[in-house]
Amino acid sequence: MYHRYCLILYSLVLFPLLSHSQITLTSPTSRSVYQRNNQNQATITVAGNYSEPVDEIKVRFQIASGTNIGPNAAEDEGWKSLWQFPGTTTTTPSNGYFQGNVTVKGGWYDLKVQAYRNGSPLGSEVTLSKVGVGEVFIITGQSNATGNGDANNTGPSASYDQVSAVAIGYRPNPEPNPGDPSTWSGWGYSSVKDRVAIPSFVHLDATTPISPFGLSSWYWGVLGDKLVDQLRVPVAFFQAGWSGSATANWFESLNENATPTSAFGYNYPAGQPYANLRITLNNYAAQFGVRAVLMHLGETDNYLNTPSDVFANRWSQIIAQSRQQSNKPNLAWVVARASRFAISGPSTVNPNIIAGQNSLIANNANVYAGPATDGIHNDSTHTYRDANDIHFSGAGHYAAAQAWLDALNPIFSSLTPYEALPSTRLYPFCTDGQMVVKGDANWTSYTWVNTADNYGVNTTASGSQATLSQGSYQLKVRDAYDNVLLSPRINVPNSLGSVSAAITANSPLSAGNNLQLQASGGLYYSWAGPNNYTSSVANPVLTGVTGATSGIYTLTVANLYGCKATATQQVTVITDYISAKSGDWTDYTTWTANCPGCIPTRKTNVTIKPQHQIQFNAGAGTASQN
Repeated sequence: MYHRYCLILYSLVLFPLLSHSQITLTSPTSRSVYQRNNQNQATITVAGNYSEPVDEIKVRFQIASGTNIGPNAAEDEGWKSLWQFPGTTTTTPSNGYFQGNVTVKGGWYDLKVQAYRNGSPLGSEVTLSKVGVGEVFIITGQSNATGNGDANNTGPSASYDQVSAVAIGYRPNPEPNPGDPSTWSGWGYSSVKDRVAIPSFVHLDATTPISPFGLSSWYWGVLGDKLVDQLRVPVAFFQAGWSGSATANWFESLNENATPTSAFGYNYPAGQPYANLRITLNNYAAQFGVRAVLMHLGETDNYLNTPSDVFANRWSQIIAQSRQQSNKPNLAWVVARASRFAISGPSTVNPNIIAGQNSLIANNANVYAGPATDGIHNDSTHTYRDANDIHFSGAGHYAAAQAWLDALNPIFSSLTPYEALPSTRLYPFCTDGQMVVKGDANWTSYTWVNTADNYGVNTTASGSQATLSQGSYQLKVRDAYDNVLLSPRINVPNSLGSVSAAITANSPLSAGNNLQLQASGGLYYSWAGPNNYTSSVANPVLTGVTGATSGIYTLTVANLYGCKATATQQVTVITDYISAKSGDWTDYTTWTANCPGCIPTRKTNVTIKPQHQIQFNAGAGTASQN
């Protein structure tokens, strides 16, 4: 009954928003680990908000600094351009928000982000400590996979900084009581599949309840350390088992409405325990990738004496369905050979269960042999398990971790990694003074969540775009396989500000002169005029104008968040001058145009009436008389 009590310890985990004046970094988050591909790379989405105009965002993944960092293969490749202000382009996020992708090599990094304007750094760089590219594993099985809930037998903390987990998984409403199976319906598949908290990674400590349904670190923190030692990249674990579960329970729960009966008399919630694995694959594996599923199950099957062929056939179907429902047809499974169990008297092993596990491994593609753990048990010289000789404890956690490492070593290169699916992009814009945010197209569903509202579980809005008030939001989208992708967070301010537009221009003006347009009222400018004229500078100058330059010019100004205002200006280019009286060529009153400051140029036609005498310098214009 420790599962949900452990959760309380992490109820104050916050989603950090790193900022320094001009920019706020919202993605990735600290301690996140992304599965690398076979080229030792992963794609990481970097996103955030900017609070004053910027032209470019650059990023740098720098080798991490700090304490307790183990062997680290990270490579600092210097600064890279992530995002450039798109102007009028609508295919790049802007309006106070930036987002881009970076290819990063395996390792543990501190992320540096720097804003630029006019080619120069703007303000100080922002640093996000501890983000990694490495190995992600999903654990499944029963209590020797999940932990047994004993506060005195949690297993050790990971020693290295690079071993991560998510501590807050489901947020059902109401919260089930772990000690009362009659309340467990809240953990049923339909109840929790849409109530997975936004992932927030922590260091894997002894009492970390590994999401979505683990009880403690068990021996996985030790295995994480050993993998960091060997691979020199960070490691993350997700926990998708259920204590006490047997093959029959997993097989029956492939039907999401089934409520399997445990060997110990209680009923599982609808679709459980398989739902834990399905949700983990559809959420965490989709968002961060996965190397393999690590399975340790067989103890309860020993108690039930499950026939070997039944064990193998049912798990073949479970594995096939997990691959199909996550769209990961080559998802690797590593299956421990485990059966040691006791009800009364000494613990025993069951050759039928081991035979079933071996048959499962031998007859299914991408299913590999994990450790044989029955031999890690109490004897006259070693204490590896609890008093019942069932659950690992003390030195047994280290022995089990070593057994897993020894099993993974020869097969590691054969395990097909799946990288995280591409993150959805956000496109904010302003309508009537309110922030509207749009997501990418072609998803099967869209749900907007406020990250401050129950860890991002409660729905704020639905649909591919939403009008959002002040707060921090993420978009959850689903694909055809029910895989859930999360956008980066976007921060919406209390006010988007007001914007107005005004134009001044030296119009009318003579042909051949320069038209000077001046804008006011915004931060970003877009001009449109005759002959498909466009400009994005505030004060454009059109040189050597002609009659074709005449017409209406439209200015659209926008503020930082894309709120817009427009203004128009009639521009008149004088191409013909007629004398109005005798006088000086440079006196505007000499001409019928009567335009202050306007006099004929070399590019204008001039008509001087016979009764008028005009004083002018030679070459100042072309004249003809009626």
